[in-house]
Amino acid sequence: MKLWLLPLLALSLLACSGNNGDKVFKNYQQRLARVLDTDLAAITVPPAAALAEPRDIKQALPDLRLDLTDTFTTRRCGLDTLIGERNSSLGRVYSASKQLSYELRFLSQLQRCLSLSWDNSALLSELQQVYQHKQASVHIAFNNMLLTDDTLRKQLFGVRDSLPLSDVAGQSETWQALTELSLLQQFIGEQNWQAAAAVDIEQQLQLLYQYNFIGRLQHSLRLSSHQLMQLNLMLASVKPEQLCQPRPDKQQLEILGNIFNKYFIAQVQQYTVNLERYQQQLWPLLETLYRDTPLQPALQQRFAGNYQQMRRELSQHVTWWQSLNRHCPLQLTPQG
Repeated sequence: MKLWLLPLLALSLLACSGNNGDKVFKNYQQRLARVLDTDLAAITVPPAAALAEPRDIKQALPDLRLDLTDTFTTRRCGLDTLIGERNSSLGRVYSASKQLSYELRFLSQLQRCLSLSWDNSALLSELQQVYQHKQASVHIAFNNMLLTDDTLRKQLFGVRDSLPLSDVAGQSETWQALTELSLLQQFIGEQNWQAAAAVDIEQQLQLLYQYNFIGRLQHSLRLSSHQLMQLNLMLASVKPEQLCQPRPDKQQLEILGNIFNKYFIAQVQQYTVNLERYQQQLWPLLETLYRDTPLQPALQQRFAGNYQQMRRELSQHVTWWQSLNRHCPLQLTPQG
Protein backbone atom coordinates (compact mmCIF):
# COMPACT_ATOMS: atom_id res chain seq x y z
CA MET A 1 0.00 0.00 0.00
CA LYS A 2 1.28 3.49 -0.82
CA LEU A 3 1.91 5.06 2.57
CA TRP A 4 1.50 8.63 1.46
CA LEU A 5 -2.16 8.45 0.45
CA LEU A 6 -4.56 6.37 2.50
CA PRO A 7 -7.73 5.11 0.81
CA LEU A 8 -9.99 7.80 2.18
CA LEU A 9 -13.17 9.47 1.13
CA ALA A 10 -12.59 12.63 -0.87
CA LEU A 11 -11.54 15.34 1.52
CA SER A 12 -11.34 19.06 1.12
CA LEU A 13 -7.72 20.02 1.79
CA LEU A 14 -8.21 22.88 4.19
CA ALA A 15 -4.54 23.80 4.31
CA CYS A 16 -3.67 26.82 6.38
CA SER A 17 -2.04 29.11 3.86
CA GLY A 18 1.09 30.66 5.27
CA ASN A 19 1.65 27.94 7.88
CA ASN A 20 5.14 26.53 7.75
CA GLY A 21 5.84 22.88 8.43
CA ASP A 22 6.86 23.46 12.03
CA LYS A 23 3.51 25.11 12.86
CA VAL A 24 1.58 22.40 11.00
CA PHE A 25 3.21 19.66 13.06
CA LYS A 26 2.97 21.48 16.37
CA ASN A 27 -0.73 22.20 15.87
CA TYR A 28 -1.37 18.54 15.07
CA GLN A 29 0.77 17.31 17.96
CA GLN A 30 -0.94 19.55 20.51
CA ARG A 31 -4.45 18.61 19.40
CA LEU A 32 -3.69 14.89 19.42
CA ALA A 33 -1.98 15.04 22.83
CA ARG A 34 -4.88 16.99 24.31
CA VAL A 35 -7.64 14.65 23.14
CA LEU A 36 -5.65 11.57 24.20
CA ASP A 37 -4.71 13.21 27.52
CA THR A 38 -1.04 12.41 27.14
CA ASP A 39 2.23 14.27 26.82
CA LEU A 40 4.45 14.69 23.79
CA ALA A 41 7.84 13.03 24.09
CA ALA A 42 10.39 15.66 25.16
CA ILE A 43 13.38 14.82 22.99
CA THR A 44 15.67 17.27 21.27
CA VAL A 45 16.35 17.39 17.55
CA PRO A 46 19.53 15.37 16.91
CA PRO A 47 22.46 17.28 15.42
CA ALA A 48 22.92 17.18 11.65
CA ALA A 49 25.89 15.39 10.15
CA ALA A 50 28.90 17.69 10.39
CA LEU A 51 30.25 19.41 7.29
CA ALA A 52 33.99 19.82 6.85
CA GLU A 53 35.28 23.38 7.21
CA PRO A 54 36.33 25.23 4.01
CA ARG A 55 39.87 25.72 5.30
CA ASP A 56 40.26 21.95 5.59
CA ILE A 57 39.06 21.06 2.10
CA LYS A 58 39.98 23.99 -0.13
CA GLN A 59 42.82 23.24 -2.53
CA ALA A 60 45.33 25.75 -3.83
CA LEU A 61 45.38 26.36 -7.57
CA PRO A 62 48.74 25.98 -9.30
CA ASP A 63 50.37 29.40 -9.69
CA LEU A 64 51.02 29.49 -13.43
CA ARG A 65 52.62 32.66 -14.78
CA LEU A 66 52.29 33.37 -18.50
CA ASP A 67 54.91 35.96 -19.42
CA LEU A 68 53.84 37.25 -22.80
CA THR A 69 55.83 40.41 -23.45
CA ASP A 70 54.91 40.64 -27.11
CA THR A 71 51.92 42.97 -27.03
CA PHE A 72 50.98 42.18 -30.59
CA THR A 73 50.97 38.46 -29.83
CA THR A 74 48.75 38.72 -26.76
CA ARG A 75 46.33 41.10 -28.45
CA ARG A 76 46.11 38.77 -31.41
CA CYS A 77 43.89 36.33 -29.51
CA GLY A 78 42.70 38.42 -26.56
CA LEU A 79 44.84 36.91 -23.81
CA ASP A 80 46.24 40.28 -22.79
CA THR A 81 42.87 41.40 -21.39
CA LEU A 82 42.46 38.24 -19.32
CA ILE A 83 46.02 38.38 -18.03
CA GLY A 84 45.49 41.99 -17.02
CA GLU A 85 42.24 41.10 -15.26
CA ARG A 86 43.90 38.37 -13.23
CA ASN A 87 46.77 40.64 -12.22
CA SER A 88 44.48 43.48 -11.12
CA SER A 89 43.74 44.22 -7.46
CA LEU A 90 40.27 42.66 -7.83
CA GLY A 91 41.62 39.64 -9.65
CA ARG A 92 43.93 38.82 -6.76
CA VAL A 93 41.00 38.47 -4.33
CA TYR A 94 38.49 36.63 -6.49
CA SER A 95 35.88 34.55 -4.69
CA ALA A 96 35.86 30.84 -5.51
CA SER A 97 33.01 31.30 -8.01
CA LYS A 98 34.66 34.24 -9.77
CA GLN A 99 37.96 32.34 -9.85
CA LEU A 100 36.21 29.44 -11.58
CA SER A 101 34.57 31.78 -14.08
CA TYR A 102 37.95 33.31 -14.85
CA GLU A 103 39.61 29.91 -15.35
CA LEU A 104 36.86 28.85 -17.76
CA ARG A 105 37.04 32.07 -19.76
CA PHE A 106 40.83 31.78 -19.95
CA LEU A 107 40.61 28.17 -21.16
CA SER A 108 38.00 29.08 -23.74
CA GLN A 109 40.10 31.95 -25.07
CA LEU A 110 43.32 29.95 -24.97
CA GLN A 111 41.66 27.16 -26.94
CA ARG A 112 40.83 29.69 -29.65
CA CYS A 113 44.43 30.96 -29.59
CA LEU A 114 45.78 27.48 -30.18
CA SER A 115 43.58 27.06 -33.23
CA LEU A 116 45.47 29.92 -34.94
CA SER A 117 48.67 29.51 -36.93
CA TRP A 118 51.84 30.53 -35.06
CA ASP A 119 55.27 31.43 -36.45
CA ASN A 120 56.81 31.50 -32.96
CA SER A 121 57.13 27.83 -32.07
CA ALA A 122 58.52 28.59 -28.60
CA LEU A 123 55.50 30.72 -27.76
CA LEU A 124 53.15 28.09 -29.16
CA SER A 125 54.81 25.44 -26.99
CA GLU A 126 54.39 27.66 -23.92
CA LEU A 127 50.71 28.22 -24.68
CA GLN A 128 50.17 24.47 -25.10
CA GLN A 129 51.79 23.75 -21.73
CA VAL A 130 49.66 26.35 -20.00
CA TYR A 131 46.56 24.93 -21.68
CA GLN A 132 47.34 21.43 -20.38
CA HIS A 133 47.94 22.69 -16.84
CA LYS A 134 44.80 24.80 -16.86
CA GLN A 135 42.67 21.87 -18.03
CA ALA A 136 43.90 19.87 -15.05
CA SER A 137 43.53 22.66 -12.48
CA VAL A 138 40.03 23.80 -13.50
CA HIS A 139 38.59 20.77 -11.67
CA ILE A 140 40.18 22.12 -8.50
CA ALA A 141 38.58 25.51 -9.13
CA PHE A 142 35.17 23.88 -9.63
CA ASN A 143 35.46 21.85 -6.42
CA ASN A 144 36.61 24.92 -4.50
CA MET A 145 33.43 26.68 -5.56
CA LEU A 146 31.24 23.73 -4.54
CA LEU A 147 32.94 23.31 -1.19
CA THR A 148 33.67 26.87 -0.07
CA ASP A 149 31.28 29.33 -1.77
CA ASP A 150 29.31 31.19 0.93
CA THR A 151 25.94 30.87 -0.83
CA LEU A 152 26.33 27.14 -1.37
CA ARG A 153 27.57 26.59 2.17
CA LYS A 154 24.46 28.31 3.54
CA GLN A 155 22.27 25.96 1.49
CA LEU A 156 24.15 22.89 2.70
CA PHE A 157 24.20 23.92 6.35
CA GLY A 158 20.47 24.54 6.34
CA VAL A 159 18.56 27.26 8.16
CA ARG A 160 16.05 27.22 11.00
CA ASP A 161 13.17 28.01 8.69
CA SER A 162 10.74 25.36 7.47
CA LEU A 163 9.12 25.43 4.06
CA PRO A 164 5.47 26.53 4.07
CA LEU A 165 2.57 24.16 3.54
CA SER A 166 1.43 26.03 0.44
CA ASP A 167 2.39 28.94 -1.81
CA VAL A 168 6.03 27.82 -1.87
CA ALA A 169 8.26 30.17 -3.85
CA GLY A 170 11.60 29.30 -5.39
CA GLN A 171 11.21 25.62 -6.26
CA SER A 172 11.50 26.02 -10.04
CA GLU A 173 14.22 28.68 -9.72
CA THR A 174 16.26 26.40 -7.45
CA TRP A 175 15.85 23.50 -9.87
CA GLN A 176 16.98 25.78 -12.71
CA ALA A 177 20.08 26.92 -10.81
CA LEU A 178 21.12 23.40 -9.82
CA THR A 179 20.51 22.17 -13.37
CA GLU A 180 22.75 24.90 -14.77
CA LEU A 181 25.50 24.05 -12.29
CA SER A 182 25.14 20.36 -13.19
CA LEU A 183 25.47 21.26 -16.88
CA LEU A 184 28.57 23.27 -16.02
CA GLN A 185 30.02 20.20 -14.31
CA GLN A 186 29.20 18.16 -17.41
CA PHE A 187 30.80 20.70 -19.76
CA ILE A 188 33.97 20.71 -17.67
CA GLY A 189 34.09 16.92 -17.76
CA GLU A 190 33.71 17.04 -21.55
CA GLN A 191 36.33 19.83 -21.83
CA ASN A 192 33.75 21.92 -23.65
CA TRP A 193 35.28 25.21 -22.56
CA GLN A 194 33.14 27.47 -24.75
CA ALA A 195 29.91 26.07 -23.31
CA ALA A 196 31.29 26.06 -19.77
CA ALA A 197 32.46 29.68 -20.00
CA ALA A 198 28.98 30.71 -21.21
CA VAL A 199 27.29 29.51 -17.98
CA ASP A 200 26.51 32.50 -15.76
CA ILE A 201 27.67 31.08 -12.43
CA GLU A 202 26.89 34.21 -10.42
CA GLN A 203 23.31 34.27 -11.68
CA GLN A 204 22.73 30.69 -10.53
CA LEU A 205 24.22 31.42 -7.12
CA GLN A 206 22.02 34.51 -6.85
CA LEU A 207 18.91 32.40 -7.44
CA LEU A 208 19.97 29.96 -4.72
CA TYR A 209 20.70 32.84 -2.35
CA GLN A 210 17.42 34.62 -3.10
CA TYR A 211 15.14 31.69 -2.24
CA ASN A 212 17.34 29.58 0.06
CA PHE A 213 15.09 26.68 -0.90
CA ILE A 214 17.69 23.95 -0.39
CA GLY A 215 18.55 25.19 3.08
CA ARG A 216 14.87 25.24 4.06
CA LEU A 217 14.23 21.82 2.49
CA GLN A 218 17.05 20.30 4.51
CA HIS A 219 15.68 21.78 7.73
CA SER A 220 12.13 20.70 6.87
CA LEU A 221 13.14 17.08 6.25
CA ARG A 222 15.09 16.89 9.46
CA LEU A 223 12.40 18.56 11.58
CA SER A 224 9.52 16.56 10.06
CA SER A 225 11.36 13.32 10.77
CA HIS A 226 11.93 14.41 14.36
CA GLN A 227 8.36 15.59 14.94
CA LEU A 228 6.91 12.36 13.57
CA MET A 229 9.24 10.44 15.90
CA GLN A 230 7.93 12.47 18.83
CA LEU A 231 4.36 11.62 17.84
CA ASN A 232 5.14 7.91 17.51
CA LEU A 233 6.84 7.81 20.92
CA MET A 234 3.79 9.51 22.41
CA LEU A 235 1.39 7.08 20.77
CA ALA A 236 3.43 4.03 21.80
CA SER A 237 1.68 4.13 25.19
CA VAL A 238 -1.79 4.60 23.66
CA LYS A 239 -3.17 1.26 22.51
CA PRO A 240 -5.91 1.77 19.90
CA GLU A 241 -8.05 -1.08 21.28
CA GLN A 242 -8.13 0.58 24.71
CA LEU A 243 -9.94 3.58 23.24
CA CYS A 244 -12.92 1.40 22.36
CA GLN A 245 -13.08 -0.99 25.28
CA PRO A 246 -15.08 -1.65 27.27
CA ARG A 247 -17.24 1.18 25.89
CA PRO A 248 -16.12 3.70 23.28
CA ASP A 249 -16.15 7.38 24.13
CA LYS A 250 -18.08 8.62 21.09
CA GLN A 251 -17.18 12.25 21.64
CA GLN A 252 -13.48 11.44 21.90
CA LEU A 253 -13.62 9.29 18.76
CA GLU A 254 -15.47 12.01 16.87
CA ILE A 255 -12.77 14.52 17.80
CA LEU A 256 -10.07 12.04 16.77
CA GLY A 257 -11.75 11.55 13.42
CA ASN A 258 -11.86 15.30 12.91
CA ILE A 259 -8.15 15.64 13.83
CA PHE A 260 -7.27 12.82 11.44
CA ASN A 261 -9.12 14.34 8.49
CA LYS A 262 -8.51 18.01 9.04
CA TYR A 263 -5.03 18.09 10.51
CA PHE A 264 -3.27 14.86 9.62
CA ILE A 265 -4.52 14.19 6.08
CA ALA A 266 -5.10 17.75 4.92
CA GLN A 267 -1.99 19.25 6.48
CA VAL A 268 0.65 16.90 7.93
CA GLN A 269 0.42 14.21 5.26
CA GLN A 270 0.06 16.79 2.49
CA TYR A 271 3.18 18.53 3.78
CA THR A 272 5.19 15.30 3.66
CA VAL A 273 3.94 14.67 0.12
CA ASN A 274 5.24 18.12 -0.82
CA LEU A 275 8.62 17.42 0.77
CA GLU A 276 8.82 14.14 -1.11
CA ARG A 277 8.29 15.97 -4.40
CA TYR A 278 10.95 18.57 -3.63
CA GLN A 279 13.39 15.90 -2.50
CA GLN A 280 12.92 13.82 -5.63
CA GLN A 281 13.43 16.89 -7.81
CA LEU A 282 16.44 18.45 -6.15
CA TRP A 283 18.43 15.76 -4.35
CA PRO A 284 19.56 13.93 -7.54
CA LEU A 285 21.06 17.21 -8.80
CA LEU A 286 22.82 17.87 -5.49
CA GLU A 287 24.02 14.29 -5.31
CA THR A 288 25.54 14.54 -8.79
CA LEU A 289 27.25 17.84 -8.01
CA TYR A 290 28.81 16.65 -4.75
CA ARG A 291 29.61 13.07 -5.68
CA ASP A 292 33.22 12.16 -4.83
CA THR A 293 33.69 15.31 -2.73
CA PRO A 294 34.45 15.43 1.02
CA LEU A 295 30.93 16.73 1.71
CA GLN A 296 29.07 13.87 0.00
CA PRO A 297 28.66 11.55 3.06
CA ALA A 298 27.29 14.34 5.27
CA LEU A 299 24.93 15.58 2.56
CA GLN A 300 23.70 12.03 1.97
CA GLN A 301 22.64 11.91 5.61
CA ARG A 302 21.25 15.45 5.72
CA PHE A 303 19.01 14.97 2.68
CA ALA A 304 18.50 11.31 1.70
CA GLY A 305 18.95 10.04 5.26
CA ASN A 306 16.43 12.42 6.81
CA TYR A 307 14.02 11.81 3.95
CA GLN A 308 14.09 8.04 4.46
CA GLN A 309 13.73 8.49 8.21
CA MET A 310 10.70 10.71 7.65
CA ARG A 311 9.12 8.03 5.48
CA ARG A 312 9.71 5.35 8.11
CA GLU A 313 8.24 7.47 10.89
CA LEU A 314 5.24 8.37 8.73
CA SER A 315 4.65 4.71 7.94
CA GLN A 316 4.65 3.88 11.64
CA HIS A 317 2.27 6.75 12.36
CA VAL A 318 -0.15 5.67 9.63
CA THR A 319 -0.10 2.15 11.07
CA TRP A 320 -1.34 3.48 14.41
CA TRP A 321 -4.30 5.20 12.73
CA GLN A 322 -5.07 2.06 10.73
CA SER A 323 -5.11 0.02 13.92
CA LEU A 324 -7.40 2.55 15.59
CA ASN A 325 -9.74 2.41 12.60
CA ARG A 326 -9.94 -1.39 12.84
CA HIS A 327 -10.84 -1.31 16.51
CA CYS A 328 -13.08 1.76 16.63
CA PRO A 329 -15.98 2.98 14.49
CA LEU A 330 -14.18 6.04 13.08
CA GLN A 331 -15.20 5.32 9.47
CA LEU A 332 -11.87 6.57 8.12
CA THR A 333 -12.13 4.38 5.03
CA PRO A 334 -14.84 4.20 2.37
CA GLN A 335 -17.73 1.93 3.17
CA GLY A 336 -18.30 -0.89 0.68
